[in-house]
Amino acid sequence: MSGLFIGLMSGTSLDGADVVLVEFDGTDCVVQAASTTSFPEQLEARLRALIRTATASLDELGTLDVALGYFFAECVRQLVAKSDYELADIKAIGHAGHTIYHQPAPPHPFSMQLGDPNVIAAATGIDTVADFRRTDMAHGGQGAPLTPTFHQWRFADSDEVRVVVNLGGVANITVLDPQQSLTGFDTGPANTLMDSWSRQCWGERYDQEGRRARQGSVNPGLLTQLRTDPYFLRQPPKSTGLEHFNMAWVEAKLAEIEQSVAEKDVLRTLTELTAETVSDAIRASAPNCQRVILCGGGTFNAFLVERIGKHLAGCVVESSAAHGIGPEWVEAIAFAWLAWRRIELETGNSPSVTGARQAIILGSLYSITGRR
Repeated sequence: MSGLFIGLMSGTSLDGADVVLVEFDGTDCVVQAASTTSFPEQLEARLRALIRTATASLDELGTLDVALGYFFAECVRQLVAKSDYELADIKAIGHAGHTIYHQPAPPHPFSMQLGDPNVIAAATGIDTVADFRRTDMAHGGQGAPLTPTFHQWRFADSDEVRVVVNLGGVANITVLDPQQSLTGFDTGPANTLMDSWSRQCWGERYDQEGRRARQGSVNPGLLTQLRTDPYFLRQPPKSTGLEHFNMAWVEAKLAEIEQSVAEKDVLRTLTELTAETVSDAIRASAPNCQRVILCGGGTFNAFLVERIGKHLAGCVVESSAAHGIGPEWVEAIAFAWLAWRRIELETGNSPSVTGARQAIILGSLYSITGRR
């Protein structure tokens, strides 16, 4: 079954909700409409506080879940209203949910997302597929990353070894080697630390095009200390998030080197950390890589992209835009694709990526009575 689906994504960078209306025809996809809507100020503040402290009353947790659901539903309604389609034309919404805590380690791994899918389905009248990650975790997987199967479907080439790099709040890679099983994992922090440092030091949401980092210098002692984190040496399958890589982590590393580091040099060093850890992961997992395809918000950080390219001499490093999809929309499209797979009762995860015991159908369907 082909048709129109909506992907709804809200990443760890908290830059808003990405909503994409996409048409699948079995072999390819076409974006019909897309938008990013910033969080209302109060809603964003509540989310940041929850993620920063990792504590909340049951009342706050419950009301925030519902409030996010209504916000996401309104984002969907606004996008469709500006398109050439009606809400009734959409087969399903793939709702990633906003991750507030991801803890994949045993004995009781879990991943928690907010944005009540019941509310989204009721407020839009569109069947909604959500809770993808916990399905994978219930079968022994990490619950992340979940996008490599879509990356394989859309970007793989039988004649070339490729790596898709998502530069979101966290960076992850997907290795597309025609001669090997699909692999992919989170490599470590990307935008989250650079954005948080920019916000703390200059009141800016992000380092536009990497201009401030470009003015700084790498602090070798700090970079070495940052790279001592055991996560970088852990073997996949592995996944991580803001509960591990956050400003408290950066401040602790700064304290450990016992020297003063200029603000712009910290930012430059954090940028280099992402460039090096992404590049190291690619060299280790795909030594014969010929092409690196970048997506996510970090693709617009020209200096970060330049540094990644410097570390990967011999590889073509380019945006997913060169392959027909804007880098800011790839992850949202992936969740639309996962919703399509769920409706079709097709598997959505890859055991070789997440470590799940088997390939399974991902997500729960929140259906509207009489919808079909």
